[in-house]
Amino acid sequence: MSRILFLVMYVVNLFISIFPPATFSLAQVMITIGFLWMFSNTVGLWFTACLSIFYCVKITSCKQPLFLRMKQRISVMVPKLLLGSLLVSSVSSIPCIWGENSTVADTSWDVSYLYFILLYSAASFIPFIIFLTTSILLISSLWRHTRNMQNNATSFWDPSTEAHVRAIKAMISCLILYIFNFVAVSIQALPTCFTDRTWTPIITSIAIAAYPSGHSLILILINPKLKQALVRILRSIKCHLKEGIFKSYHKTPEMSQFS
Repeated sequence: MSRILFLVMYVVNLFISIFPPATFSLAQVMITIGFLWMFSNTVGLWFTACLSIFYCVKITSCKQPLFLRMKQRISVMVPKLLLGSLLVSSVSSIPCIWGENSTVADTSWDVSYLYFILLYSAASFIPFIIFLTTSILLISSLWRHTRNMQNNATSFWDPSTEAHVRAIKAMISCLILYIFNFVAVSIQALPTCFTDRTWTPIITSIAIAAYPSGHSLILILINPKLKQALVRILRSIKCHLKEGIFKSYHKTPEMSQFS
């Protein structure tokens, strides 16, 4: 839901940037869009960090007492982690209301914009470090387990080994997308006087839009049940499109005769 909201705000902002309406002031509209964009982006980063924590604790093998205790309590901790992510994202997005007025051309380092940058950096840097750390731990744990399975198995293409290899590839892909998204959002948060006004917005916008959709698609493709659900949805859409084309094709001659 956070990524759907983020993509909707992204498309609305892009549409207004390309086709700016001249009939009314966009100040309040842009402030609202900026707040929702900031909130959906930040909460998406925190949710991703929570997901990486859950995967790391559940899958990674470690005999430390604190880690074993977290493994037993992680399912109970998930709702608290999600609620905390919502609260942190809401608080960190409030200064966007004041910082939005300072993100125009030739932005200067005024006090409100400086507070906005510091709070946004903290709100996005912390989940980035969490995701980076847990992803590296999980990838290394999966890699060690895969190597052990390869040494003990008679064939390399053992189903369990293949599943672990797919998981490693998926984690690496998600990590790369996350890093590109974090860098792109950080660049966009800088004043426009420090960046190129032609190519920088285009490149960063592509990187920002690619992360939520690409990461979600990766999570769907590595999960057999979600993958089957996606196939059923695509088949249903295809059937509805064929029915619509078929009905419109047969209605056209009748309507022409009637006219």
